[in-house]
Amino acid sequence: MHSGWIGRSFWEGAERLVYFVLFPALLFAAVTRTTLASGQTALMVQAAAFGMLGATGLGLFTRWIPGMGRTDWASGIQCAFRFNTYVAFAVAARAWGSEGLAMMAVITGFAVPLANILAVSFLANTLHPVRLLKELIRNPLLLATIGGIICNLLGLMPPDLIYGVLDRAASAAIALGLMCVGAGLSFAGIQHATARWHALSVSAIKLMMMPLMVWAICVYMGLSGIQRDIAILFAAMPTASSAYILAVRMGGNGPLTASLVSISTLASMVTVTLWVGIIQTLG
Repeated sequence: MHSGWIGRSFWEGAERLVYFVLFPALLFAAVTRTTLASGQTALMVQAAAFGMLGATGLGLFTRWIPGMGRTDWASGIQCAFRFNTYVAFAVAARAWGSEGLAMMAVITGFAVPLANILAVSFLANTLHPVRLLKELIRNPLLLATIGGIICNLLGLMPPDLIYGVLDRAASAAIALGLMCVGAGLSFAGIQHATARWHALSVSAIKLMMMPLMVWAICVYMGLSGIQRDIAILFAAMPTASSAYILAVRMGGNGPLTASLVSISTLASMVTVTLWVGIIQTLG
């Protein structure tokens, strides 16, 4: 899934650095610094979770695209509800500052397990609890978020020296993470009409339908302010590059999934800008 004149090995190393070191540092620092004990925050997480489940429900209908095989469908449906944390944190931090970043971290802390449960169950055609648990307990983003939430709620704030180290790691995380996203673009898996229809369908669900559903859920719940904004923004994120990794690990169609991730990422340059504009007009 990686190409470019710098070389694949460089980007693989960069991704591991971001995934295992820089982004966990960013998440822990952001979550520990933000007030989380709020009913609105709980509703925000619920709205995001319901949005993911709604997108999953819509993704089920892509099974009936003419010529769609089960393996291709299982590989691609995860692209209808998974989310790119690199882009999410970058946009949240840029538009809403450290508070927006912390709110996004809270959502992802709860959404990562749900996304993995759904994706693994589709690809395996059954849910393997032990295998799933191993995936979750090794997820550094999830562990950093949970650790930050626990420290926040218990009032255990790291000393300024630790924050200094974390902040320096976090300052590099978003920029390098976005570079890794760009390096992973690939379109080799959508040469057939069925694959192109699949790409169009899951991208529309992820980038347009899921944010609309979350917006409606927020209105129904009476959710407002930054929690509503971040919930909608989360729903508008392109699908995760980890969808490709999971598809390859579990015997799915890796090239197809890589192409779906790439199309979603490029299309989100337009749709995320649109949703940020809509959110900001909501006030």
